[in-house]
Amino acid sequence: MLKLRPPRLRERIGLIVLLHLLAMIAVILLFLEQTDMRKMAPLYRVPVPEKVALVVTAFERTPPRSHPDLVRAFSDATMRVTMLAALPAGQASSATPATLSRYQEALGGRPFRIETSGDIGPADLNMRPAVTMNPVRISVALSGGDAIMIEQMVAAPLTKIVNNLMLFLAAVAIVDIAVILWLAAQTTRPVERLARAVREDRLDALKPDGPREIVELGEAFRQLRQHLRTLLDERTRMLAAIAHDYRTYLTRMDLRSEFIEDEEQRALAAKDIEEMRDLLSDTLTFAWESAATDLDMATCDIRAELALVAEERLQRNQHVDVAPLPHAVHAHVSHISFQRMMANLLDNAVRYGGGQARILVEPDGPFIRIMVEDDGPGVPEPSLPRLTEPFERLEPSRARRTGGVGLGLSIVQALTQRYRGDLVLENRAEGGFRAILLLRSAGGTGPA
Repeated sequence: MLKLRPPRLRERIGLIVLLHLLAMIAVILLFLEQTDMRKMAPLYRVPVPEKVALVVTAFERTPPRSHPDLVRAFSDATMRVTMLAALPAGQASSATPATLSRYQEALGGRPFRIETSGDIGPADLNMRPAVTMNPVRISVALSGGDAIMIEQMVAAPLTKIVNNLMLFLAAVAIVDIAVILWLAAQTTRPVERLARAVREDRLDALKPDGPREIVELGEAFRQLRQHLRTLLDERTRMLAAIAHDYRTYLTRMDLRSEFIEDEEQRALAAKDIEEMRDLLSDTLTFAWESAATDLDMATCDIRAELALVAEERLQRNQHVDVAPLPHAVHAHVSHISFQRMMANLLDNAVRYGGGQARILVEPDGPFIRIMVEDDGPGVPEPSLPRLTEPFERLEPSRARRTGGVGLGLSIVQALTQRYRGDLVLENRAEGGFRAILLLRSAGGTGPA
């Protein structure tokens, strides 16, 4: 189906406004078409003095035998003319002074009467609203002694609308609301899709849509993303090159440390070299994971992975309590990435939690919630947002014996973001610290 999609936002809005106008016209026509005029009560207005004078003049200039023809000629949907034997006698005209003056001037001194009914009061050419449900009649004496009575009605479409005003307003309101919502959706939906793609870093999968301005904005975001990705790749290559060169020097230093005669100093030198290797390894891991763009997500069985984690910690004489899972639970994460995340989280929990940690797993909508808890002192609330910043530590030393180089949680966050998950850090209400991994469920749950 061919879709009208103007290239510019202003043309798109203009087209929608035009469609709104056409829809309003269609509503009015449908309303008039579906209304039965036979059930409509007529609406009246005060006859126009000049028009009354023209009708009177026409009657006076034609022979009396032609008057019935004139009555039929002048009577239509907006005017009713009736022949009278004489001008009605009785009360004086019910009209305002200004209205009487205009009739006297238009009729050239001919006798006339203005009659009103109901509670509309004296006839007034300037009354508001200009229509009434009660007839306003003007009778004018002709030169031959007879008279004519004139009633003026409003046009049939206006009568239909006024008699069904609430229904008409409701129909207009419904059309207006529908068009406004459509206009808002046409304008905002492409922006929402673009914003979602930017937040999820999925610009490559976004199909250009909407006004040209939105398409151009999406293309600008894609170019910016590509530029940032290029910068990250260059940073990663630079870090890899630096790490390679540093490892060469570290190997030389390791060999030369063997020639240190003092056994204690030789052991300290070897430990310093090993810590420098670990620092380089963490830095490279953080750089590679931050720059990763592979969206072909692997999956793994969380229950099996946690069994490996518990076994590895047991071999290191660390007590890690893993809550049992009744069935296999699959998540969008690779084996290597999950093991690295758990290693970093458990290192923190065991280090600061008195040598013990707990792991709990529970579903959370489209995610799997994996909680690593300890009974340590926790973290000051103002410092929680800083924990995932690279090289950020709550204690000033970067020595590994006091907690590493400050990249452990940064690596975990980079990995979770790579798999479109999240990392939440919080203090437990009953004391201790909790790290929560939110990983997207792969849907593979069941006995295994």
